[in-house]
Amino acid sequence: MNRDELLGEIARLIVVDPKAGERPWDGYALIAWYGEGISRLNGFRYDKGQPGEALTPSGAEIENRLEQLRRATHVAGKAPWRVCIMRINREAAEVAIDFEYEDPGRWYVTPDSAAEIAERVRPC
Repeated sequence: MNRDELLGEIARLIVVDPKAGERPWDGYALIAWYGEGISRLNGFRYDKGQPGEALTPSGAEIENRLEQLRRATHVAGKAPWRVCIMRINREAAEVAIDFEYEDPGRWYVTPDSAAEIAERVRPC
């Protein structure tokens, strides 16, 4: 799959995820964070302007697709991205993606940083 196909597939997996479907939402953000030998996923669901609610999708399939996306977007001679931020605007049927190469720590979600990061990644 190419980059765009992988983005579409990751978005589809989020939309059909049973946890994500428990309650309505109009926006969703997923942060895929890669460190030395570890990776983390953090998701946030948004509805009607309310603060983001932590909701990370389940299953290894999304993680596998993100690994494929990391390989598909790798630029030869450069380090791969460390953070991928995917935003879904459900009403507009839009998916946006950003990559972080230099400062992955600013996207590392902890209990203390979760609310602030959830606002920073809120879909438009």
